[in-house]
Amino acid sequence: MKVLILNYGASNLFSITSAFKRINVEAKVSDEVEEVDLLVLPGVGNFSHASRTISRLREKILKAAENGTNVLGICLGLHLFFEGSEEGPGQGLGIIRGYVKKLNEGKVPHMGWSYTKLTQTLSFWPFKEGAWFYYAHSYYAPYVREYVYAEAENEGTIIPAIVVKESFVGFQFHPEKSGEAGLLLLKQYLEVIRK
Repeated sequence: MKVLILNYGASNLFSITSAFKRINVEAKVSDEVEEVDLLVLPGVGNFSHASRTISRLREKILKAAENGTNVLGICLGLHLFFEGSEEGPGQGLGIIRGYVKKLNEGKVPHMGWSYTKLTQTLSFWPFKEGAWFYYAHSYYAPYVREYVYAEAENEGTIIPAIVVKESFVGFQFHPEKSGEAGLLLLKQYLEVIRK
C-alpha cells in the first residue's frame, strides 16, 4: 500500500510518519500529490497558511480522490475538507459545505483525552463501544449530521470526531498521539481501504 503524507506546513509530520511505521506501513512525505492509495492531510497548524499552501494542489487532490485515492484528514486536515474557517481567510477543499468554527465554550484549546463514541456504523471502527483519543484544537468542524460518524464532548460542546464523505475520512483527534487505540484505528482503517 502506498501512503503519502502531504507536507503543507503542518507540524506533526514526524509523529504521523512514526505512527504508520509502528503499524508496518512506510509513508512517504512530499509536497506534491502523487498516485497513491492513501493521501494524508496532517494536523497541527493554521488554516489560512495551510489553505494558501494547498491552493495549487487543490485540483490534484480532488482529481486523485475521484480516481480512487483515499484521503485522510487529521485535525487541521479535516478542517480543510470544509469551505473555510473562522481561524482566518482562505479556501478549503469544499468537499463538505460549511465553515469551521472557533470553540467559545468549555476548555479552549480542547486538549487532552476525550471519550469518543460512534453516531453511525463505521466499517473500520475496531472497538466494541467508544474509545479514548487525544485532542488538541481550538477550532472544530460544523456538525453536518449525515457525515458525522463519531463525536466527542468538550464541556458541553459536541465535537464531530470522525467525518466521512465518500473517500474522504477526517479525524478531529490525533490517532498518532492516541496510544494503542489510535494505532489500532489507523491499522483497521488501512485494512478496510486495502480491500
